[in-house]
Amino acid sequence: MKNNRGFTLIELLVTVAVLIVLLVVGVPEYRRMTENNRQVAAINTIVGDLNLARTEAVKQGRTVTLCGSDNGTACNTANWESGWIVFVNLNGDNVVDAGDVLISRNTGLPAGLTLRAVEFDSTSIVHYLPSGQLRDTDGDGDADGTFQVCEATENETLARVANVTTLGRIAIAKDTSGNDIAEDVEGADITCPNP
Repeated sequence: MKNNRGFTLIELLVTVAVLIVLLVVGVPEYRRMTENNRQVAAINTIVGDLNLARTEAVKQGRTVTLCGSDNGTACNTANWESGWIVFVNLNGDNVVDAGDVLISRNTGLPAGLTLRAVEFDSTSIVHYLPSGQLRDTDGDGDADGTFQVCEATENETLARVANVTTLGRIAIAKDTSGNDIAEDVEGADITCPNP
């Protein structure tokens, strides 16, 4: 007589139970990891363009503008997740036109992410001088600011933040107060915008 090998009902139930536990625990963690990776990629993208703007300003000996732009040719939005541009703006009109040098164009972030510039003199435009410093456009001697990437959930503990000093230096912000919320360039907890 031939011996049939298969699973018993108990073995099958144990296997299904283990799979259910793995799914219940694993799926939320996977989602959290995916959201975290999207935010890290987004903050790294804007930090890369900030570094590019600063480097080009020094290299070219000209002021380089980085601004929110949803059309890729003009500084026209404070909602940076719609896109941004880096360019040499020779005539100061905040539009890429004849004679201006477009250095970089970003078409925006994935849906569900916000990118905001806060604490700067302008929430839509950052200017790097040929010295590598930020231009003080309001005359208060302080041109620094913060870029923050948030998920649409408004959870500040998950936000990614980059601070830019008046000298033009960029640093990824940390939580120094112990409440799991990164601080802006002024040392205050960041606040994510309403989705």
